[in-house]
Amino acid sequence: MKGFKKRQNIKTDIRLLDELIITGIPRDSFIVLLGEGGTGKSAIVGELCYRFLIKGEPVIYVALDNSPSSVFSDIESLGWDLSPFCEKGQLRFLDCYSFRMKVDYDEKCITVLREPDDLPNFTDKLVSLMDGLNMNEKGLVVIDSLTEFMTLSDPSQVVESVKNWRARGAKERNVLFVSTLHFGLKAFEGFADVFDYIVDGIVDLRYDPNYMDQDLLLKQIRVRKIKGSDHYTNWVNFVIQKGGLKSLIIETGKSKKKNLKKS
Repeated sequence: MKGFKKRQNIKTDIRLLDELIITGIPRDSFIVLLGEGGTGKSAIVGELCYRFLIKGEPVIYVALDNSPSSVFSDIESLGWDLSPFCEKGQLRFLDCYSFRMKVDYDEKCITVLREPDDLPNFTDKLVSLMDGLNMNEKGLVVIDSLTEFMTLSDPSQVVESVKNWRARGAKERNVLFVSTLHFGLKAFEGFADVFDYIVDGIVDLRYDPNYMDQDLLLKQIRVRKIKGSDHYTNWVNFVIQKGGLKSLIIETGKSKKKNLKKS
């Protein structure tokens, strides 16, 4: 139709995700990674950042659960150095964590918000950073995590803000948004269903229930929904190691604890 932008589906360059999301993620999507603590959400968004950066696309990382320096270290532990991208202005941090600390950053790539609970101001800062990086039809915004926003502000206001970010960022600019959301906190039970309704995609993470009774915490991932893309919905075992997300093949017929192979 005249005046409508043609939807562009993009690959993440993370092999396992691209195998599950067959025709790629629509660039105008707001995606949520949903799972309990330790299931790999932050590691996956860290790898997404790196994969977009090496393709030459700008990235904004909204740090709520950890300081930018810790995010740097965590991503570096997977084998990737983000420093060159900061130095050339391709990566920017919107730091909503360090207001708790007495710290001053010299790095130009870090913008510290002293009142991250002021959601309208946060939105203005985010849009300003997107303008500065010329984020139209390109780029990635990571929010880690929406759960922390809900501890700082009224959850219903966070839901309304997500609607605004999805409209002004993903839909208006065709910029991919990916956020983490912690599952299992009683204070926010029910909001996961709300986000399922308002966002474009949900990727679930959990521990394989078949192995938990053996004290094995094996991570699993599935794509619950991705609007505008063919995708598989089965659970797949995976590991996080140097080099990022890798699928895990489990041999059966022998001791389950001794026969784990990486694909």
